[in-house]
Amino acid sequence: MTTGGLSEVFAYIDAHAEQTVADLCELCRQPSISTTHIGIEGMAVLMQERLERTGFDVTRHETSHNPIFTGFLPGRSDKTLLFYNHYDVQPPDPEDEWISPPFEPAIRDGHVFARGATDNKGNIMSRLAAFEAFLAVRGELPCNVKYLIEGNEEMSSPSLRHFVPENAELLSADGCIWEDTFREDAPVLSLGNKGMCYLELSCQTANVDFHSSHAQIYENAGWRLTWALGTMKDENENILIDGYYDEVVPLNESEEALIEKIKSYDADERMKKFELRRFLLDLPGEELPRRHLTNPSFNIAGLNAGYTGQGRKTIVAGRASAKIDCRLVVAQTPEHIYQCVRRHLDKHGFKDIEVEMLGTGSYPAKSDPESTVVKACQEASREVYGKEAIINPFGSGSTPTWTIIRHLGIPLCSTGVGYITARTHSVNENLKIEHLIEGAKYMAAICERFAAS
Repeated sequence: MTTGGLSEVFAYIDAHAEQTVADLCELCRQPSISTTHIGIEGMAVLMQERLERTGFDVTRHETSHNPIFTGFLPGRSDKTLLFYNHYDVQPPDPEDEWISPPFEPAIRDGHVFARGATDNKGNIMSRLAAFEAFLAVRGELPCNVKYLIEGNEEMSSPSLRHFVPENAELLSADGCIWEDTFREDAPVLSLGNKGMCYLELSCQTANVDFHSSHAQIYENAGWRLTWALGTMKDENENILIDGYYDEVVPLNESEEALIEKIKSYDADERMKKFELRRFLLDLPGEELPRRHLTNPSFNIAGLNAGYTGQGRKTIVAGRASAKIDCRLVVAQTPEHIYQCVRRHLDKHGFKDIEVEMLGTGSYPAKSDPESTVVKACQEASREVYGKEAIINPFGSGSTPTWTIIRHLGIPLCSTGVGYITARTHSVNENLKIEHLIEGAKYMAAICERFAAS
C-alpha cells in the first residue's frame, strides 16, 4: 500500500478517465424514471452492484416507494462523511427533440449526452471514481464514508422524510455532501433548500361545458378561477395572501454578507440564451441573486379550462383548475401556506374554489456556513479549480436536504458536477467529460480536507 498525496490520487483518476466515462454510460443506459416506474428495479440492481464493485458494504432498504441504498467504506480518520445521491431521473419527453436517444449515451464534442448524465448519475460516478482512486493508491479512504442513494428524488423523496429519522444512527456522520450542479465560473456550495407547497385550485360552475352562445348568461369557470388568482398577486410581484410572509425569518448579518458576495447573474447572456422578454420587475443582473435566493414564490405552474387543443371550439368552461407551486424560505411551512390560501379564498368570496395540497410538501432548511464541511469544500475548490467556491446560504431548489439538517443535526453542503447549462431535466441533457473527471478530483479533495479538519 502506498501513501502518496493527492497528486497520486489525481493521476489515477486521470489514467482511468475512459473507464469512468464508460461506467457513467452504463448507468445512463439503464432507464430509471420514478414518475412512471420505468426501469427502476433494473437500475436498483445495477446501483447495488456498482456500489459493491467500488467496495461498499451495501444494504438495500425496501420502502413504500423505490428502494433506498446505504453503504459504508471505512477510512483512516475517525471522521465520517455522509454522501447523498439519487438514481432516478426525469422523464425524457419530448423524445423526438433529442439528437440521440435519451437512454443510448452518446459522446459528442467531449460531452456525454443522455438522460441522467448530470442529474444525477454523473454526480454518482464522480464520487465513486474518487473513492476507487483512494483505494487503489492508498488502500483506504481519508475518512469514513457513508452513502445514501434513493430512487424517488424526482418525486419529492416521499420515502426519505421517514427513512432518515427512522435510521438516524445508521446515517450518523460529522457532515454531509449533497448533490448539486456547478455555475459556469466556479463550484457552488448550497447550504440548504427552499421548501415546497404544491397546490391545486379547482373550480366548477356547471357539470358540463356550454356552447359559447350562452356566455352572456352562464358563469365561466375559467374566468372565476383567474379572478381568484388575480387577488393573490399584483403586477409588482407582491403576494397579497394574508399571512404568507408571517413565518419568514430575516437574514442575519452573516447571511447578508454571503449574499453580497454572490456574483451578479449574467443577465445579457440569459436574455439571449432563453429569449427572455424581460426579468421580473426589470431587475438588473446584480439584483437577481438576492431576489432569487431569499424570496418565497407563488407560481402558477399550470392552468386548465375549456378547450386547449388545436383549432376552434366555442364553449363556456364549466370546470377550471390551476397548479400552484410555492417555494418557501426559512421558516415557512407548507401547512401554514395551505391554510393562508384557503382563508384568502374564503375572505374574497371564493369559498366554492377547492384547494388541495398535492403531496406532503417539504420544509426549507439552512446549514452553518462556518462548518468544517463547508471549509473542506472551499479548500477543495481552490485546490482543484483554483477558484473560490460560491457560497449560497440557502439553495434555490426544493431538494430534501431538510431531512438531514432537521433529523441528523449535522452540517450539510450541496456541491457537485454539471454546469447549470447542462440541460438538466430538459432534452439533450449532457455532462462535459472534463467536468466529470475534475469533479472526481474535487470529491477526492473534499474527503482529504474534511479528514484533516
